[in-house]
Amino acid sequence: MKEIAIILLIVIGVYLYRRTQKAAQAEKELAAKQSEEALDVPEAQIKDITPETTEEISTPTVEGVSFESKVDNVEAIQAAIEPEPKAKVEAVVEAKAERAPEVEEKVQPVAEPEPEVVTKLEVQAETKPESEVKLEAKPETQAADLSWANPKLTKALADFEQASDTPAQYLAVSTAIAECYKQRKHSEYVQYGATLSQSYLELFSAYVKSLKAENPDAEVKGAAMMHLSTLLNDNGEFDSAISICKTAIEYGLTDGTVTGFEGRITRIDKAKAKANK
Repeated sequence: MKEIAIILLIVIGVYLYRRTQKAAQAEKELAAKQSEEALDVPEAQIKDITPETTEEISTPTVEGVSFESKVDNVEAIQAAIEPEPKAKVEAVVEAKAERAPEVEEKVQPVAEPEPEVVTKLEVQAETKPESEVKLEAKPETQAADLSWANPKLTKALADFEQASDTPAQYLAVSTAIAECYKQRKHSEYVQYGATLSQSYLELFSAYVKSLKAENPDAEVKGAAMMHLSTLLNDNGEFDSAISICKTAIEYGLTDGTVTGFEGRITRIDKAKAKANK
């Protein structure tokens, strides 16, 4: 079947090709005959014909009515018809030009929210330092590894974290310092107790102010100051230990010894000189 179809297609193609050639040959012969006939026309006829084509056609004139030539009518019709496509094209172009700004206006607002996102991220980034400052104001109980701490120290630190007012915080940190002082034979307690000095001093000043405001005759004990000075001295922080003793002297505190904090400063100076040799 395929071979028969191919043969039929070939036959049809040959037939169409020959038919086209015959039609083209016939057109050529017809054109040649017409050209020969045109050449055979006498010159007199040509002369007679040419003036007739150049003569102007006279149009009758009637009052109130004017007649125009066909050529003028055709030109007027073309002139009336041709501007319409241009006007349509211009109208389409103007419509597209008007739509383009609308599209741009619709696209531009989409890009506007980006600065808002950036500002939100910047605000979040700016709030982080505040949270870090708040964390730094508290003792380093969360960052330090307290797996070595005994139950008393652990409870004191937990009470400090849960305390909501200055007196409760002061009592809790004083208890933690006292426990570190009792366990000062272990280096972990000495080192950690020394880190509580800054938190204690901040709470101490606020505690004394509130206590004296309620009762000017209230007595403030200096046991925690004595414990801190010893822990700082044992940890090699001699200058900080001396500073604690001077603060205790300014507030009129005693360490329960005969020489008081003045004698303690002398002993710390001797330990410092010995360590620097």
